[in-house]
Amino acid sequence: MRYTLKQLRYLEAAARLNSITAAAGENNISPSSIAAAIDSIEAEVGETLFIRNPSKGIALTRFGRNFLKSVRELLRSHANFENSLPGISEKIEGSIRLGCFTPVAPLILPLVLQMVSEIHPTLSVQVIDGDATQMVELVKTNQIDLALTMSLGVPVQLYFNSLFVARPHVVLSDRHRLAKKKSIALYELVDEPLILLDLDQTRLYMMGLFERQGLSPKILYSSRSSELVRSLVAAKLGYAIYNVKPSTKQTYTIGDLVRIPLKGDHLAPEFGLLHHGNSQLSRIARAVSDACEQLKLQGAYKDFVVK
Repeated sequence: MRYTLKQLRYLEAAARLNSITAAAGENNISPSSIAAAIDSIEAEVGETLFIRNPSKGIALTRFGRNFLKSVRELLRSHANFENSLPGISEKIEGSIRLGCFTPVAPLILPLVLQMVSEIHPTLSVQVIDGDATQMVELVKTNQIDLALTMSLGVPVQLYFNSLFVARPHVVLSDRHRLAKKKSIALYELVDEPLILLDLDQTRLYMMGLFERQGLSPKILYSSRSSELVRSLVAAKLGYAIYNVKPSTKQTYTIGDLVRIPLKGDHLAPEFGLLHHGNSQLSRIARAVSDACEQLKLQGAYKDFVVK
């Protein structure tokens, strides 16, 4: 077959982003170069890979979806080959697609990316945030290289490298009647309004905390925005349960927050890096993974948990 790895990378970017223009922006080239690469590959394989719709971007055909799976396997194998070569310079350049669980992205990503930037200042990182289920699917389908996420719902075929245990804690307004307690049991909260962070695995996890004790929470408000939930709690509209907290004090338009450990033995997910396995990490992905591990050794994650 007469197509290059560069052309395959262009095709993969266009398929992942559903846009020739976006793929061009990611690769710092013109859209015509992306389109030419796709045209060349289609001519070589004798099949149409994309359906072009000027108003909706591009979409893979059935043949294109199968072809893309093979392309991603080839690109990953090539990255592994490069990683195994002796005598490669320590300088790492290029780009990586890093996923992150949305509620913790503003809290932990700046810390991680600062460390990566200090070690590898020319490394380009494309961040894709989403819920836990999305992170699993994006890693499984090779649309991202790594994901910083919770251990909830991780399939056995993927590798999860734990960075810290995220124990659940209660978030209250500092004017709440329970705000002075050292710890709080779930049964003390059932008559209080719960403000739920309503993401897929998050909802299941929160409901499970109560169900395992034969309790049922009174959900008064719900939102997919972690920051909105915290703001509603600060306004004394209810309580919330979180597993990760900001490392620094935050301010709110109305009121302030306190965070109190949840009394008893509860399921505590881990937060860490999700990927296909250490043997399949490219040099760039390994650089990001090493930066996360270095932060762990430095104790940098301790400020994100309530003990």
